[in-house]
Amino acid sequence: MEHHSHDFHEALAEQLRRAPYLIASMVLHAGVALVIAGFLLLKAEETVTPIIVMTPQPPTPQIEDPPPPHPDKPIVQPEPTDIPLTQTDVIADLPPTDLSPDTNANLTDSPFDNFMSGSNVAGIGGPPGGSMGNRSGGGGGGGETEAAVQAGLRWLRDHQSPDGFWDSDEFMYQDKHPDNAPSTDPGSPSNDVGLTGLALLAFLGNNHSTQSGEYRQQVADGIAWLKSVQNPRSGLYGEEVGNATLYNHAIATMAVGEAQYMVRNPLRARELQKATSLILNAQNPYNAWRYTLDPNGDNDSSITGWMIFALKTADEAGVQVPKDTFRGALEFLNAMTDRGTGRTGYAMGDGGGPGGRPSRIKIYLERFPPAQSEALTAVSLLCREFLTDTNEVRHWKDHENYELLRKQADLIAACPPVWDEEGGTCDMYYWYYATFAMNQWGGSHWKKWKKAIEAAVLPHQHQGEDNFTGSWDPVGPWGEDGGRVYSTAICTLILEVYYRYAQVLGAR
Repeated sequence: MEHHSHDFHEALAEQLRRAPYLIASMVLHAGVALVIAGFLLLKAEETVTPIIVMTPQPPTPQIEDPPPPHPDKPIVQPEPTDIPLTQTDVIADLPPTDLSPDTNANLTDSPFDNFMSGSNVAGIGGPPGGSMGNRSGGGGGGGETEAAVQAGLRWLRDHQSPDGFWDSDEFMYQDKHPDNAPSTDPGSPSNDVGLTGLALLAFLGNNHSTQSGEYRQQVADGIAWLKSVQNPRSGLYGEEVGNATLYNHAIATMAVGEAQYMVRNPLRARELQKATSLILNAQNPYNAWRYTLDPNGDNDSSITGWMIFALKTADEAGVQVPKDTFRGALEFLNAMTDRGTGRTGYAMGDGGGPGGRPSRIKIYLERFPPAQSEALTAVSLLCREFLTDTNEVRHWKDHENYELLRKQADLIAACPPVWDEEGGTCDMYYWYYATFAMNQWGGSHWKKWKKAIEAAVLPHQHQGEDNFTGSWDPVGPWGEDGGRVYSTAICTLILEVYYRYAQVLGAR
């Protein structure tokens, strides 16, 4: 018994000696178990899929030209790109194009389908690089001509209305020299749309767009005003004002087309497409245009010239124009041209017929005799040059109608520009078309014309520091109708001939 008692007591004592270590081990294992349990609990929580609430996507914004940069900030020009728009660039819910059922246009409902159509209209067109020139503002003309261009642009800038248009009969209210005599020679208020287009073309021709150039604000404001007066259904710029309606529309379309060519804008593409559609619908089938919005069979070569260039500009800006449209217009010019002399007449019947002289308002027949002008021959020649198939013609002598074109160039060369108010030789409309036609023709014809046009125009620009500075007096058969805005814009355009359009047949 004593032995067993001794063994029991020794075992109990041994267990008591080991107790702290057992308790510590138990505590340690319990702690590890708690850590593992917590880790597993956290993992379980992480595997629960959260519920994500998506905020609704904001509506697609309207794309407009961003506001022109501040004049004091430097302009960073983007690198040019030839990459066409993709489907992701398309804005949804644009209204359908308003084309009448009988139009021969192959325009689509989307302005993007035809957005990058190229410069050649199915074999009829300008050079591969496009016909809009380099717009460098200095090449070829020299310092004196470019100084005159800049002075003309400053006058136009100073006489733009706050609403963005050029007011043909109230521009003098914008004079900047109140202590000097106010500027004079208002035009007809029915021509505001056309004169605004003409002034814009002068800025655009000197490389000022809605986004770049010293006069970008003037251009942006003018283009915005034209948009504001465009009929949203028919596409007509301005109101119907009689014979001036389609002249106004054609020149406005040219301005919007050049603005679109320089800065691509999908919404302006839609505007331009509607304006182009109206011109196509106004054309007499397989023929040309005159004064009415609905074809009535009448045609004249003057308004047809403006229409051809409006359509050619629209095509350069991405609106497809059917080749038959240009072919019909050329057929009319052929019909109005005397093959023996090369002279192009105004219209059939009372318009003088083929080979007739330019049109005149009766009160100007004696003061500015039609025999002193080859205006419509110049219109015809320039249209033929710009509608030349450059895939087939490399030199003018290769042109199928070379002999006719040469006769026209000779007629123009024999009637050079002379600023003679008493002699009745002033005709800025003629000088405008002839200057561009002779520049395209090149050679000795152009060299002689260049000297003559500079001698006629440069000395008659107003100098000094007053309300006339930079402008030209509206002398000529259309001066009273157009006024000082007309004469200043068109003379400025004449002096931009050196860079406004590229050479159709390349460098000469």
